[in-house]
This record gives sequence, structure tokens and C-alpha cells, in this order.
Amino acid sequence: MKIAVQLDFDGTVTEEDVSYLLLDNYTGDKWRRYLDEYSAGKISVATFSKKAFGMVKADEKTMTDFVLGSERVKIRPGFAEYLRYCGAKGIKNVIVSNGLSFYIDAILKKHGLGQIEVFAAACSSDHDGLKVVYIGPDGRELDSGFKEAYTRFLKQQGYGVIYVGNGASDIHPARLARYVFATDDLLRHCRAEGISCIPFSDFHDVVRGMQKLLGD
Repeated sequence: MKIAVQLDFDGTVTEEDVSYLLLDNYTGDKWRRYLDEYSAGKISVATFSKKAFGMVKADEKTMTDFVLGSERVKIRPGFAEYLRYCGAKGIKNVIVSNGLSFYIDAILKKHGLGQIEVFAAACSSDHDGLKVVYIGPDGRELDSGFKEAYTRFLKQQGYGVIYVGNGASDIHPARLARYVFATDDLLRHCRAEGISCIPFSDFHDVVRGMQKLLGD
């Protein structure tokens, strides 16, 4: 079977959630009331992003410069080695993130990792703030179910999907995956639901886990 790894980005590929760093920097703590609503299940992730990032008045270049200049934006250790391992095994990698595509692309490019396929929120800016939209694999806008839409799409293409994530929203695609690597909130959710998963701290752990799964 063909294998595809679906990766979350913020807090998974990176050590911290970059979107939260941006929101803190450009809105103070005003955005956190929408995070509370999202965490309580009162609004969808798309509604959260539209409301929270709608308060950001900075343009894309200004935010990109901030992200690339921040000492807090770090790639989780072992990621480059992990990608080399996958390349040698012919394993497809896809990043599917609730974050914004422009900063994900910029961070990957900075680290020489721009070859990874990325699906994330597209955005544009004007005087009213950022406009955020999530487009599913069928080209239609999605209000919810963004990550799991791509999991289903990969499975429809004949891939066995391995999921790697850290956040509460990652539980939805994790339920659909063949194998799951989890840390932080995703790990807690998997354990609460009895979903089999492999804990990880960095991508060296993921490589070792994949070697066991694939019988290397």
C-alpha cells in the first residue's frame, strides 16, 4: 500500500503555535475570547480564524518578517532527517494546517523545506483586517472538517495514512488514520478515546516509530 503522512504544522512541525504568536503580537489578548469559544465547541475553526485574524491589521509582508525574525519560531528537532527518511522510502508527506499558508510556506522555505505540499488557510488583507478562507480538496470553501477532508481525500487516492499532530483539532483526522503519532493535546485526546497512538517528543521519535511500523 502507498503511504502518506499527514502532518499538522503549528506545534507539530514547529515547537510553538505560530498563529498564536502572530495573534498575540498584533491583537494583544483580544483574540483569546474566540479561542475560548472554539475550545468550548461553540464556533468552528474557520469561524475562529475569521474572527481572530480579522482583528489583525498588519499586511502579509509585515507578518512574514515578524515570523521569520522571531527566535520563538523553531522547527521541531529531527524534521529534516525525518523527511530524508521518508524520501528514501518513497513516503508522501502533506502538511494540512488550520494556520495560514503564507507563514507556513515562508518558514519551510527558510529552512530549505519548501518541497512539501501544504494545504492551509488562504488569506488576503485590507483595512478591515485579514480575510481567511479554507478550501477543501474539491475546491469548495469549508467551515469545518478541513483536516479530515484531506485525510479522506488521501485515503480515496489509495494511501494508508499516518497522522502526526499535537492539537485538539487533530483528533478528527487521527480517528481516520491507520497509525497516529501524537503529543500534547492530541495525545491526551487519543488516550481518552482509546485510540492507539505512538507518543513523540521530536521527529527522531517519529522516525524510530515508523521504522518499527514498516519493519525496517
